[in-house]
Amino acid sequence: MRIAFDATVVHGRKSGVGYYCEELLKAMVSMDHDTEFFVFSHQPVRLDLPAANGNVRMANSKFFPIRAFYLHALLPGLLSAEKPSLCHYTNFLAPVIDSTPYVVTIHDMGLERLKYAHPLAKRLYTRRLIPRIANRARLIVTNSEYSKWEIVRYLGIPEDRIRVTPLGVSPEFRPIAQQDLDGVLRKYNLHAPYFLYVGNLEPRKNLNRLVEAFAGLRDKEHQLVIVGNRWYRGNDVEAAAERLGLRDRVRLLGYVPRAHLPALYSGSIAFVYPSLLEGFGLPVIEAMSCGVPVVTSNNSSLKEIAGGAALLIDPSNDEAIREALSILIQDESLRSSLRSRGLERARRYSWDHTASLTLDIYREATDGSTRPKPRAEATAAGLKSELAQAVRHSVEYSAMFQYPLRLQELHERLQDICVDVSSLEQCCNDLKLPRVGDFIALSPDYVSMRHFRETVSDRAIQEVWPRLQTIASFPFVRMVAFSGATAHRNMVNGEDIDLFVVIEDGKLWAAFLMMMLWAKWKGLRRRLCMNYIISDRALPLFDRDVFTAHQVTALKPIFGKATYDEFMRLNSFVAKRFPNFSPAPHRAAYPEIQTSLFKKVAEVALGLGPIQLIEQFSRRILGDYLRGKAKKAAAGSEGDVLIEPRRLKLHLNSHRQSVLSAINSGSGV
Repeated sequence: MRIAFDATVVHGRKSGVGYYCEELLKAMVSMDHDTEFFVFSHQPVRLDLPAANGNVRMANSKFFPIRAFYLHALLPGLLSAEKPSLCHYTNFLAPVIDSTPYVVTIHDMGLERLKYAHPLAKRLYTRRLIPRIANRARLIVTNSEYSKWEIVRYLGIPEDRIRVTPLGVSPEFRPIAQQDLDGVLRKYNLHAPYFLYVGNLEPRKNLNRLVEAFAGLRDKEHQLVIVGNRWYRGNDVEAAAERLGLRDRVRLLGYVPRAHLPALYSGSIAFVYPSLLEGFGLPVIEAMSCGVPVVTSNNSSLKEIAGGAALLIDPSNDEAIREALSILIQDESLRSSLRSRGLERARRYSWDHTASLTLDIYREATDGSTRPKPRAEATAAGLKSELAQAVRHSVEYSAMFQYPLRLQELHERLQDICVDVSSLEQCCNDLKLPRVGDFIALSPDYVSMRHFRETVSDRAIQEVWPRLQTIASFPFVRMVAFSGATAHRNMVNGEDIDLFVVIEDGKLWAAFLMMMLWAKWKGLRRRLCMNYIISDRALPLFDRDVFTAHQVTALKPIFGKATYDEFMRLNSFVAKRFPNFSPAPHRAAYPEIQTSLFKKVAEVALGLGPIQLIEQFSRRILGDYLRGKAKKAAAGSEGDVLIEPRRLKLHLNSHRQSVLSAINSGSGV
């Protein structure tokens, strides 16, 4: 296996991504002497790789100051000559035109989440290229579960193409004895007890708010030491300290050599990292590994990485940050507890583990095949108790909706266990589950209720079918499916027809506004409930709970069945949760609506330019209206509203939270 490795970020004043590349390469070279590594960069690469045995070759690159020019114009020719098995791009970007197979590391989705926190050039260049690069990659590498689901959410990449490789702690990060750190502290003229921050100075790191919180401390003895390179708007932090009169108490040391960091960590009273978003947060585990109490945010990957070994705060709340600092000043027992928990937590992270996972990814990508996890096969002899538990769970879940199940329906709703129908029937008999005709029903009333509701549902669907044909005929609509109670034929009064709609990417808001205005004109706005509208670039769902999985299995497409097939393929979590489920009967439940030539003509005409203007107008007009709906839903207990460029979830009266609460509490299921 020959791997071309991207080292374009290992030069100069390295930050987290640079150290990730350097440490990952060192660890892989150390543990795998069979793989050949071709290391390329837009600048000459100078790395110390003592474990190499001739299996590492550095590209003989000249100095190219513009990384983008090197990636897109020069690198493809270099790779064409080298012919590697695979290329690993380690920092979001890859050549726009190149045939070399590759994996790419996407560290976070901050360019989508926090656009304002990045320079204009990065928003215009990097943000626009990431979707194309991600879709062409064989696999995507990221460093936390949080980032994995953000990639699913914003890029529409299915989870089975994303691999998580947590980062590691280098050996030099360890507790430093007082006599060994005094020299470093003297070098930077640090005497008083101090809180420490390490990382780039940029808006995402939330340092202005940290300085303001620090200014409000009653204790005036401690200093706040800020270590890091001034990046985008990095001077704002110094300006904030000056404005608050903290020039002597807030020390900005600038970029510090890595060899000095363990001493700076070890000498601090606590490490403070109130970032607004992180894909991993390498300084957090570095501080823990040095035996330092850590205060960090309760958001993004930081809660996941800290794992209960840090004091978590709301980074948007000045008072929460200030209170955490004050508590740590006063409470020695808490500091001691955080030290011991942090040291234990940091031991879980190693670059060897990161390297092992990454090498597995290379092998998987070059083999051209994924490695599906084996599903549990249930037999009466081997997994009898597990099967019985799954049966009870599914029956009780359906009872929450007063919905009795036939044997075949129960079969496809069994969670996490694969079984044949005859074994399932035997299990039901052994459990002595009550039967009413061909239904398994905890109450006989449920059966009559189901028959009644199916009649109501069928009548309601028949009444609105011509209107559904109109919705399917709207330009850029790619799929229409029944969802919720309509899909289950479990409607109580036949008034609300629940619809799941997929629209071509970049036209979602425009098409939704057109459908809303039409429905209002026809007096159908309350009857046709377009509760979930997504773009065809957002087919993979990021909610993976049992309620969402049940909702997906219930969908009944009436238009765009090819899109339905792709939707089910990209949401493989459903098949993992319900291994007996088959989408085929649900796909065939209703005939496919046929649309006229007018739909195609309208799409061509609108696609020449007007649709983009309508999209921008619609997003502006609908934005405030839908945010008002979201605020109203948030005030209640049953709202489930999501407003994003590629997703609109408008469930003002959702069962989701109550069902999940019942599951978590053990009541009802």
